[in-house]
Amino acid sequence: MAEAATLAAERISLAFGGHRVLSDVSLDFRAGQVTGLIGPNGAGKTSLFNCLTGLYRPQEGTIALGDMRLEGLAPARRAREGLARSFQHVALCPDLSVIENVMFGRARLGRSGWASAFLPLPRGRAEAADARATAERILARLGLAAFADDMPASLPPGTQRMVEIARAIVADPRVLLLDEPAAGLNAAETRHLTEALRALAGPDLVMVVVEHDMDLIMEVCDRIHVLNFGRLIASGTPAEIRADPEVVRVYLGDPDD
Repeated sequence: MAEAATLAAERISLAFGGHRVLSDVSLDFRAGQVTGLIGPNGAGKTSLFNCLTGLYRPQEGTIALGDMRLEGLAPARRAREGLARSFQHVALCPDLSVIENVMFGRARLGRSGWASAFLPLPRGRAEAADARATAERILARLGLAAFADDMPASLPPGTQRMVEIARAIVADPRVLLLDEPAAGLNAAETRHLTEALRALAGPDLVMVVVEHDMDLIMEVCDRIHVLNFGRLIASGTPAEIRADPEVVRVYLGDPDD
């Protein structure tokens, strides 16, 4: 894995027509921490993820991973530099098995070229074998080994979410962006996810979690940023965020109500 680095966004502004989605947002995500990104629906959380990964191009601001500027790089190049993500809605390929979906996550590391898809070239065979062995290890690490040969449609939503995370981490990313990983999960599945996120956290990984499940966020995250109407309104530890009057007013609500 490459040297750990901070992912930093500086003064990001994004608008679609006359609608301002993000306004002068500056924040950073540090290696070795799990960072939460929270806020009401429409606050700009997924839009910020899309700016970080290159799906959206902000009108203003800069994005950097360590010393590397990212805002001029295409999404595929950012993926090659170690940015990986999951999506709000499960995006597994329905025609591939679980292990094949996870193996696909190592595509950015391939060096054998297109010809290996049609010819039994030694490099292509070696890469495929390595991808399968790595995918098997990741599935075992997340408690998914028993589902390796299953098709995604046969799995419950929580397991599908975990397969997406397996696909995201199989190539040893430097940055892992998880967009509402607990959406649609029951209590047992959410506990499994919480344990998995704790296990994945490490000193070389920037992990960012967008989530509405505040129990999960408060338990897993070291630091939290809060957006509202496209603006950053608070940053701090879980305890600081719980006690912030503005965050309580616009998002968390009074626990005594």
